[in-house]
Amino acid sequence: MTRSVHPWNQTLWQQLTQDPERSAHALLLVGGRGLGKRVLAECLADYILCDGNLNHQQLFTAGSHPDFYVLRPEALVEEHKLLDKDLYELSPELTNTYAARLIPRHTGKPKQALSIDQIRMLTPLITTHPHISKHRVVLIDHADKMNASASNALLKNLEEPPANTLFLLISDRTDKLAPTIRSRCSLVTFCAPELASGAAWLESQAQLSKEDVAAYMAIANNHPLQALYYYKNSVREVTQTLLKSVNGLWNHSVHVSQAAKDWQDIGAEAALDMLQKLSADLLKAKASDSELGL
Repeated sequence: MTRSVHPWNQTLWQQLTQDPERSAHALLLVGGRGLGKRVLAECLADYILCDGNLNHQQLFTAGSHPDFYVLRPEALVEEHKLLDKDLYELSPELTNTYAARLIPRHTGKPKQALSIDQIRMLTPLITTHPHISKHRVVLIDHADKMNASASNALLKNLEEPPANTLFLLISDRTDKLAPTIRSRCSLVTFCAPELASGAAWLESQAQLSKEDVAAYMAIANNHPLQALYYYKNSVREVTQTLLKSVNGLWNHSVHVSQAAKDWQDIGAEAALDMLQKLSADLLKAKASDSELGL
């Protein structure tokens, strides 16, 4: 593999690999964006399926291991084809190779949600014995993007799981995941590392000053991969633009049309994420002041 589990997830890795034979049939990997959930899931799939077998390893890295299945929203697969590198997984091209096998052909736009058609394509493939490994692994990326029909179809597989099959569900937003799906999985919670260790990792990944490391870690709520993503996409400068725009609207020095243009350049989702974090930081600051009697 081109990358190992991140240092702050080593304890989780040790827990999950101590006795794979006794592990649950379905794991739900949850936590904020940028904590390495997908990297750990892919490493775990590699560990279980290959088990030191070089032939199996070659098949896995070539995107042709017959016992590894990946489900992810079609639109995400198409989007990742355009990216040179994704900081949140080992190899977007490899993962998409597996995911493309479980996307039905159609003439419409790529679907934003995981569809029931994808689950229906998967189901007959996992009813037989694994092809070459002792186990098979089904990785479901962005599990919270399943529509109701897909959730119900997957639920049947989770309630009566095929033998020697491990389901790995990944979700950044468990509040959008069906409660029935959550209840059938063992929860694996990813937490942000201590600030010092997260900052040390970020500093080792990029030529950043300590001031920049602190700034990007703060913007990313101490989620190291998210901080690295923000750095590579100059989000600190973008955030400054957004804050100037908000301040300009507040003191009437910026026209609404100019602010709208700035936000459009940033992107609606990114702008909303930044505004949400700004609001949360202001509320925290206000709460701290109240506690101190200021």
